[in-house]
Amino acid sequence: MVKLNINGVEVGNDELVFLPERGILPDTENTLTQVGGSNGSVFLQSRLKERIIPIKFVVKTMNRRDFEISMSAILYSKEPVPLIFDDKPDEVWYGLVDGGIDLDRAYSIGKGTINWLVPDGYSHSTKIKTATNNGSTDTIKFTNSGTDSTPVKVTAEMTSQNGFLGLTLDGRYYQIGNTTEVDGVQLPPSEMIVPDGVAIFGKGQLNNKSCNPLPSFMGNLSQTGTVAKTANGIEVTDYGTSSVKSWAGPSITWTFPATKDGKIGAKSFFLWQNIDFETWKKPEAGFQVHTIHDKDGKRLFSVVLMDQSSTVNQSKIIVFVNEKKVYEANNNWTGVGYRGFMSMTKAGNNFVLVYGNTTKTFVDTALTDSEGYFYTVGYGKWYNNPAPQNNWVTQWTLREDKIDSWIDIPNFFNIGDIVVADSETDDVTVNGVSVLSRLDIGGEPLLSPPGDNELGIVVSDFATIPKTTVEIRERWL
Repeated sequence: MVKLNINGVEVGNDELVFLPERGILPDTENTLTQVGGSNGSVFLQSRLKERIIPIKFVVKTMNRRDFEISMSAILYSKEPVPLIFDDKPDEVWYGLVDGGIDLDRAYSIGKGTINWLVPDGYSHSTKIKTATNNGSTDTIKFTNSGTDSTPVKVTAEMTSQNGFLGLTLDGRYYQIGNTTEVDGVQLPPSEMIVPDGVAIFGKGQLNNKSCNPLPSFMGNLSQTGTVAKTANGIEVTDYGTSSVKSWAGPSITWTFPATKDGKIGAKSFFLWQNIDFETWKKPEAGFQVHTIHDKDGKRLFSVVLMDQSSTVNQSKIIVFVNEKKVYEANNNWTGVGYRGFMSMTKAGNNFVLVYGNTTKTFVDTALTDSEGYFYTVGYGKWYNNPAPQNNWVTQWTLREDKIDSWIDIPNFFNIGDIVVADSETDDVTVNGVSVLSRLDIGGEPLLSPPGDNELGIVVSDFATIPKTTVEIRERWL
């Protein structure tokens, strides 16, 4: 005995027995055409027709009214409804009764047949199979264990702004949005305002008291003595003197040159230096300091190369952002100092130091809108101790980075947008609104063939892969 569940209503018991004949396949319909007067015909196509499932039933001891009530759940509906046979509870057939049935005769003779019309010819799984990429990969693998291709439903949640979403499967594709969109534009581009620091040596101010480069934590720099352009670059030639036990030495300050648009000062910049600071003997103690000041002379970013000891050879690098010490390291490259390249970058509230193979980033949100206006190099020796053997800047360059001129262009998709491409209904929605007009004209509903499948996901080159889920309902002929 087989019980029926029709549109949620269970029918069948010991008094009303159903015996369905589901068969294997629907009828096949072949299309042929005659060509001229030649013998035979030319084959054009073959298709499986709608399916008829004869459901025989036997009426045993059921009274007439109970029989009519039971059969009424089966005999009439305006559209296909789900039918489940309890011997195969994982399969559902969507159909409706085809033709009439004489209930009086069926009840009198105790048997009859219902023809159940299944328009699509398939039985479908009652469960939806899903697979996801969790937003981490641009492919999703899944298996269709049915015997025929089935429509695919794809749901994608955007994890970034994005211009378009492309979905590919078994040679078919959906494409929604605009492939030519960009994330934004940089206007105007960064500008090299000092291509050769040695060449503008003469524009520097010697010992500018309003731009003392040494952070107060490190003591006092006398800002006495002289700096000259030599064969080595920009070199201290006289440290002067200090009246107290402190650092003696000169400084030289350059004002940021105006950009092409006439503006002086930069919220974001890249300062590159080739430097040489070396102490070869134990009594030597000194430093070389590089500082960016704002328009008022406030120290924004300082890097100090230093030998603080008169008794041992040492080499330190100490970094200050907004007058706060943010980094210190003992770097004994040669045991006597540092020779090589260094760069200091400010990008909004990010301050980046690069030297040797080391990169350090520091964040100070209080300085986000502060502009670098002056660049000062200071040279020092401790009181009456011998000066460092090498203390010069071989070269420096300065570039203004106009990151605040980045223009973000609104894209077709925003973060959090939910895209649903449902191949069964042949509809695509974004946040519940149909966007078929933005679907590429060559796109086709995605179908999953039997066996292993792989969905491909493509987005704009500036976007991240969305969190994507594939849903299929397997079906059988």
